Amino acid sequence: MTTVSDVLAWPLDELAAIAGEYTVAGETVANTADSLHRSFDIDPTWSGRTRLAAEARVAAETTRLRRLESTLVDAAVTIRAGQSRMVAVRDRLRSQLQTARSQGFNVDDDGAVAHPSPRRRADADYLMDRIRQLLDEADTADVSLGMKVRLLTRRLDGTGMLVPLPNCEYRLAGDAANTLAGMSADDVARYWESLSRAQRDSLIAAAPKLIGNLNGIEFTDRARANRLSIQAALDAEVAAGRGDGAKAGQLRGLLAPAPDPHDPSKLVPRAFLGFHNVGNGQFIELVGELRADSPGLAVLVPGTGTGLHSADTYRQRAARLSKASGAPVIVFADGDFPQSLFEKDLTPVSGTAVDPVPALDIAPRLVDFTAAVDRQLEVSGIRVPTTVIGHSYGGAVVGTAEQLGLRADRVVYASASGTGVGDGEWRNPNPAVQRYSLTPPGDPIQYWQEFGNHGGDPDDVPGVTRLDSGNYSDGTPVAGKDAHSGYLDDEGSGALRNLAAVIVGDEPVPYVERLPDIEPRKDVGDLISGWLSEAVQLVPGR
Repeated sequence: MTTVSDVLAWPLDELAAIAGEYTVAGETVANTADSLHRSFDIDPTWSGRTRLAAEARVAAETTRLRRLESTLVDAAVTIRAGQSRMVAVRDRLRSQLQTARSQGFNVDDDGAVAHPSPRRRADADYLMDRIRQLLDEADTADVSLGMKVRLLTRRLDGTGMLVPLPNCEYRLAGDAANTLAGMSADDVARYWESLSRAQRDSLIAAAPKLIGNLNGIEFTDRARANRLSIQAALDAEVAAGRGDGAKAGQLRGLLAPAPDPHDPSKLVPRAFLGFHNVGNGQFIELVGELRADSPGLAVLVPGTGTGLHSADTYRQRAARLSKASGAPVIVFADGDFPQSLFEKDLTPVSGTAVDPVPALDIAPRLVDFTAAVDRQLEVSGIRVPTTVIGHSYGGAVVGTAEQLGLRADRVVYASASGTGVGDGEWRNPNPAVQRYSLTPPGDPIQYWQEFGNHGGDPDDVPGVTRLDSGNYSDGTPVAGKDAHSGYLDDEGSGALRNLAAVIVGDEPVPYVERLPDIEPRKDVGDLISGWLSEAVQLVPGR
């Protein structure tokens, strides 16, 4: 309980001085932010990736300074208001004490009042009630100011439950996270860069599903958020009594460490840059470490049959490609991929590899994600080329994404079902993009390239260089129905080594005809009579 002596001893003049110091500090921070912003524009000739990285850092630091300025100003205003309230209470209490004591009343430190004359008992009770009300009011003013100052202090060190919004207002982490969903990826990136580690952790804990899949969020933080989401999905399976089911096993696999691509004896945590627990499961996995000395970066878009059940298969393929190239590889399976080739009566139906709709749905996500990759590289100052590889149905996804403005340094159509299902031309923002195709002779995907509705045959498109598929490690040609995915499962295959060469910018081996391609129009009888029973080879991971 606040006592009379406590209130009379309040150092309220010091509070006023502190408020003044906060005001001066706020002005100093504002001037520093202005100077930082102006100094960055001194040399207008500076350009390139280094400038972009520096610009992102300056923007983040300027935002932090503006946020600090706002907090310091709020602190000054809050302390002044609290000090004024406490001065008013103290002065009223002092006046009440003087009145009581001048009339012969005794006032104890706890506010109890007495008078030597029993006839003044009622007056004493009245005065005691008034003084104790003032003590309660003083206690409330003291506690209120203390709480407000503690909250403002937590803004300064990034702790507590409140997180700043881009406009410098503060909200609970869950409410702050909801505002991110309506922001552009560039704005998200600038905002995220301006947060402290504690503030980022609060947002990740409050909204892991959102943060883990939001372009503009730093990749390490996306991986941390998605780990929480995967664990939550597993917990839901266990709670529903399906802890021993196939899906629970797949989720446990995502949470378990996996061999390092460059040192299989070493286990490393899996890093998911995207995860949606819907349908057959959607994910984006980074395989290998993105470093300043990485020779490149690849984004591998898989094909028909992709889902959580094939996540391990594609991680292994990405790991082989990463080991062969020395570059990290991202498996982009952020969408509802077809799970079957077609119906037995050849009727094109929704959800089969014949259906162009999944490619139309997934392609915009790929465009946005590759932009996020570029942004990540810019912020980190890493200068590496990006190669996007579309395998099987993933080729149609990549081709459609190119029609929508996919930005990449190199694009590979690997056993691709087509060049895209959209109506327009390729319009990669990079005018110097290099395009390649890789289709082994006898690969059944050639039927799709000829008769499918996924665009044209990438091997025949002007400006696309067809790569040699070479031989397997045992010396046999990469050819036939098994070759559709077989070269991705053989670390020493010529096709995989050619993909690695493209990723790192080496000169790949152009196509060498070792065996004839399928001639779909001539072999259409074989397609109908015999090939359907073997077409499952086109569904990776099955």
